[in-house]
Amino acid sequence: MKQPELGKKILELRKQKGFTQEELVEKCNINVRTIQRIEAGDVSPRSFTIKAILEVLGFNYEEVLGDEYVPGKFDKLLRINPNTVNKQLNTAWVFGIVYFMVGFVEFAFEFMQGYFENRSLYIIFYTVTKLITISSLFFFIRGFVIAGSLYKNHLLQMSSFLLLSVAVLSTIADITTLFAFEEFSGLITASIFMSMGVLMVFFGVAILRLKNQLGDIAKYTGVLEIVTGICFFTILLSPIGAFTLIVVEILEIILIYKVALRLKKVA
Repeated sequence: MKQPELGKKILELRKQKGFTQEELVEKCNINVRTIQRIEAGDVSPRSFTIKAILEVLGFNYEEVLGDEYVPGKFDKLLRINPNTVNKQLNTAWVFGIVYFMVGFVEFAFEFMQGYFENRSLYIIFYTVTKLITISSLFFFIRGFVIAGSLYKNHLLQMSSFLLLSVAVLSTIADITTLFAFEEFSGLITASIFMSMGVLMVFFGVAILRLKNQLGDIAKYTGVLEIVTGICFFTILLSPIGAFTLIVVEILEIILIYKVALRLKKVA
């Protein structure tokens, strides 16, 4: 958090605790002029000064200021704006709901192919559904890349980006097999399942690392993500993975919502 937002935050916390500037500086061993300049946004204090002030006010440095967004290497590719991360996080969980709902439609289309007398019509509906799915997934997964930057979790950034990349390739492959290479669809599906399974395990480990910041929701999401990934990797257990995936996606939406809510509180 930079000035003048930092000064405004310290001023807000000081008033919340009912301290005057004089009472605060007496406990922090800094002079009144320093705290006046900090709260006015005229100077950028060193980290140990901020920590000393927050400690006297009864707040943890990481809890108050640890969620500052650090630009990552995927920002340009995913069109992440460091100045509007909270808005993009809210967009992420909303599109997570869209992705979750459209997933059921996509699943239904897999079994409805034989009921379409007009194959061209089926291809159009299926393609549109897949495009909506991958578009909503883009905004949803982008939320996890943002969370990775907020919590300095590089594994979460990388695994999120790779999951999105594989999902895009999967979508291209699915649509392509409607027109050609249909005899290889089984092999392609198996390869995708195994790739997604491995990445989901790493993704789950990355989410587990958020348990100190986000609590039990991160722990449960991470563990179930790992279990789901293992199921998909084995292929034989993929039906179980398909079931646990439903729960995982709900937990992921809640997780991103919690990140957005937490960031709003400290912004």
